[in-house]
Amino acid sequence: MSAQVITEAEEALGHLERLTAELRSRGWTVEVAAPHDRRPSALVADPRTPALNENVIAARERQGDGWSYFYAWGERIASCADTAAAAAALGRVLTARRDN
Repeated sequence: MSAQVITEAEEALGHLERLTAELRSRGWTVEVAAPHDRRPSALVADPRTPALNENVIAARERQGDGWSYFYAWGERIASCADTAAAAAALGRVLTARRDN
């Protein structure tokens, strides 16, 4: 019997794929990248103003075993267990930028 080991990059990618599905259902444009030499990330954009975008990563919390979504600069967005909250937060940020 072989054991399958899921790497942190694969787990992060799984979280990003769930967030991607949530964001796309809300009309946002999302591109996921998983280069072998960097952590997977998702580029989330307002389809009406594609220049307004945010890079998002999924990473293990410093304390405990939980995972969260973070902006590229390190600010926490929401727990990976709550993709709806993460999508709503990203939507608010991108909409606020568009409306200003």
